[in-house]
Amino acid sequence: MSFEIRERYLEIAQQLPGYEPRPIQEAMVCGIYEALEKESTLVIEAGTGAGKSFGYLIPALLSSHKPIVISTGTIALQEQLMDKDIPFIAKAMGRTDLEVRLVKGRRNYLCIQKLQEFEKTLGPNAQERLYVNILKGAFQDNWDGDKATLGFEIPSDIWEEVQSDSEDCLGNRCVYFKENPYRLAREDLHEADVLVVNHALYLQDLMSGQSLLPSHDVVIFDEAHQLRGYALKAFTARIGKYATNKLLRKINRRLHPVPEEFHQTLFHVESQLLQWLFQYDKPSFKIMPDEQFLHWIGQQLIVLTELKTWLANVQVAKLPLISNELDRDRALVQKDKLLDQLDGLIERWEFFLLNQDLERVNWAEINTERLYYEIKSTPLNISEQLASAMWSQKTGILTSATLSTNRDLVIFREQLGIPQTKALKDLVLDSPFDFEHQCELYLPPALPEPNDPMFMPAIVDEITRLLKYTQGRAFILCTSYTAMNRISTAVIPQIPYPCKMQGDLPKNRLIEWFKETPGSVLFATATFWEGIDIPGDSLSCVIIDRIPFSTPDEPVHSAMVDRLKRLGKDWFNSYALPEATIRLKQGFGRLIRSRQDKGIVAILDPRVQTKGYGRKIIRSLPNARIIHSLEDSVSLRVAQKKH
Repeated sequence: MSFEIRERYLEIAQQLPGYEPRPIQEAMVCGIYEALEKESTLVIEAGTGAGKSFGYLIPALLSSHKPIVISTGTIALQEQLMDKDIPFIAKAMGRTDLEVRLVKGRRNYLCIQKLQEFEKTLGPNAQERLYVNILKGAFQDNWDGDKATLGFEIPSDIWEEVQSDSEDCLGNRCVYFKENPYRLAREDLHEADVLVVNHALYLQDLMSGQSLLPSHDVVIFDEAHQLRGYALKAFTARIGKYATNKLLRKINRRLHPVPEEFHQTLFHVESQLLQWLFQYDKPSFKIMPDEQFLHWIGQQLIVLTELKTWLANVQVAKLPLISNELDRDRALVQKDKLLDQLDGLIERWEFFLLNQDLERVNWAEINTERLYYEIKSTPLNISEQLASAMWSQKTGILTSATLSTNRDLVIFREQLGIPQTKALKDLVLDSPFDFEHQCELYLPPALPEPNDPMFMPAIVDEITRLLKYTQGRAFILCTSYTAMNRISTAVIPQIPYPCKMQGDLPKNRLIEWFKETPGSVLFATATFWEGIDIPGDSLSCVIIDRIPFSTPDEPVHSAMVDRLKRLGKDWFNSYALPEATIRLKQGFGRLIRSRQDKGIVAILDPRVQTKGYGRKIIRSLPNARIIHSLEDSVSLRVAQKKH
């Protein structure tokens, strides 16, 4: 069978322009096809340039499974799959009948009913009317209701008022059911051969008892290194400052005015909670509940329970706008929906009053300028939930360029609850790029450690010197906004190259600016450590300020560490180090994107040379030539001659 699959793979791959043999891609195709045949979950790390999407698409489309769900972490990869990779392979295979659908979450779509409701709340001169009129006009011009196809940016606070939402949907009782953009987008979804989704939507489907996607047996996770982060978000209960007020407004609009005493009491409770949360001088922190905090959470629950009783007693038949049986039926559905939302809100508040679960952490994010807070309850161990809800039900293929630590995938499997199997062996496949000749890893000698006050001045000097060698053409990837601001402020006045910082422009425009501007330098943080593809001469140097360990007092991270210590586990080697190593591999991966690329990666943290764990980190990185002096750099000498 493997011979037949190899033959079919070569038939398809040889139709690529400029085809050349890719043993890594071939290994992926054979390994994944075997996994699909045996219905076994397989994890594959395949280095940059392996051609991962072809590596999983070919065996998926050759298999008998339908539909195949492909889940990605970024929009860019979804676009690549939909616009390039899947159409090419389908044509090469002669699959003219292949049905492929991009599936988006319902909040990407307009709810016509909510647009009408929102318009009624606006005064005649309200600025929001401009956007309401734009949306109405677009809809009359056959717009499909998808925010991404509107061609006009709608402010997020306005879109939140009019977006489709399962909590509010009346289904076939809605006046606009036939024109419903979300319903139309999902029409005949069950007939598709391939469904392309993102990780957030897939996990939302999992949380909802698989109510969003058609029944399927196989899911392929590309950019699988992001899956754990998305799972933590999906399983996190959260309440924002305006959650209760938004629900009160819905009741007012859709059913009956809420008595003023509820508004007043809830406003008072919210104010007291805000005051309690703002005593912490941090943007995020673990909630350590005292009597005062528990009192105000208890008061919130009392008022919401009383509100639920009041709402349950509202006599729909006696409402002034009910004129016929159809109106009454719709109002009853609205009432049931609102009661469900109240139940959900009460359940989330109870996390912060009743939850003493050592397997969760309750924490808060605050913004003192906006007077805003969000409180969250995050599970510390998602492996059992995923093992039960996903891996026992599905055949999973998980792939990325950065999954292993020290060339081992055991920790990745354990974190996601993927059971070990004897049926198949996971694959760690090196990049086809010749890193030893294409890339140098610069580790400066004798720099101070990051906690030394002299670390920042020392790396500023090092970065300035590096940029003069490379004549710009560099990313400076920082582990925090504070570091980015300090480094950029000190470096920019000393160099003659065009510079920008993350935040100066939207992300896509910053990337375009970087590609189009000779000698450009970009200072950035986490957003630019992954998912950025700039092949060619524009990017010849990536500078990383330090090993990207999580901040020790970050609430979820510190709770994870405490849990592992409590269980007697090696929290550093089983959690903190693998997390940092994967991030570092992502940052490193920005540099070499094609066989023609050459350049230098500089890691300015001396711990990769002085600590025992530094050797593990180096072994996990691509096999670049290590240098300790810029004078030893071949790539810099070549670059200076060219520029």
